[in-house]
Amino acid sequence: MIATLINPPENWSFWTAEKISELENATDNFKVGEQLVLENNEFKIWTIHLPAGESMPFHTHSKRYFWTALSAGKSISYYNDGSVLETQYEVNDVKYFSDLSDVNFFTHNLENTGSTELIFMTVEFLKEFDVENI
Repeated sequence: MIATLINPPENWSFWTAEKISELENATDNFKVGEQLVLENNEFKIWTIHLPAGESMPFHTHSKRYFWTALSAGKSISYYNDGSVLETQYEVNDVKYFSDLSDVNFFTHNLENTGSTELIFMTVEFLKEFDVENI
């Protein structure tokens, strides 16, 4: 995975009014995938199949999670701090977010800017991490 910051945090001049409105209207969207394929009391497993040129709406991550890229491709994501990140994925890329919570969260979208379908599997952990039971 190669991620490139194309707009720094707090630089809202890069954003369109439409993008800002989409972000402001998404604060309660915790649907972090396209399809929920499994849920129990410990985790949720989501899939995303995002065709070239399509976008996944802004959504908030407030739970520990990881994603795995099941296809190669390219995306741009706009984040709630104003930053914009362009990412190039390879099959089996993985990223883990270990420190998210109700007070430490982020909101972003996902825009497929490549020529191939982006496919991801995301596992979202519902319980807090318990260091004492490792």
